[in-house]
Amino acid sequence: MEKSGRESDGAPCGPVLHIVVVGFHHKKGCQVEFSYPPLIPGDGHDSHTLPEEWKYLPFLALPDGAHNYQEDTVFFHLPPRNGNGATVYGISCYRQIEAKALKVRQADITRETVQKSVCVLSKLPLYGLLQAKLQLITHAYFEEKDFSQISILKELYEHMNSSLGGASLEGSQVYLGLSPRDLVLHFRHKVLILFKLILLEKKVRYRRIKGRTGSVLHFSSE
Repeated sequence: MEKSGRESDGAPCGPVLHIVVVGFHHKKGCQVEFSYPPLIPGDGHDSHTLPEEWKYLPFLALPDGAHNYQEDTVFFHLPPRNGNGATVYGISCYRQIEAKALKVRQADITRETVQKSVCVLSKLPLYGLLQAKLQLITHAYFEEKDFSQISILKELYEHMNSSLGGASLEGSQVYLGLSPRDLVLHFRHKVLILFKLILLEKKVRYRRIKGRTGSVLHFSSE
């Protein structure tokens, strides 16, 4: 597969910074289990160590209540690292599978179901484009029934960066999956209240909204 190449500072030429797998450990809670490239240079791909700026990444990628759904997607933001002032955009697809269905069952798997999320961290808010590709790979990753098979995740990183270069993106592609129409249909006349809150720069909390739905409505209103 064609490699995407890197900038002089080591950053990828394409929009994707990292592919991350987050799992739920029965004693430690949500934790990073895999990252490519490693979140911290010099660490292994299986390191649990997080940059201080991204210490909440596991909880954003595998949110509270995720166990109530067989699968779902969430979007989120991460603060910039190294003081470069650039927001990092996250897309996370999470699923669960019965432990007895796994071909390779690790010793720390003690529950009847295993839940993990596959997450893309990007320099650009390409939510719809990245989600479409990520959902397919997440499904394939779970179908392997062996979470040590990480080659598909490395290939995803290379493919996304080679196929989503800035020159190949059209304006409409950037907003794929973010529908203002859905926002209006969901909230109806209350859209005006939300619009006023946005103008006032107030924080708005969504309750009892499925993960992906809440994310789409949030980013459609921005």
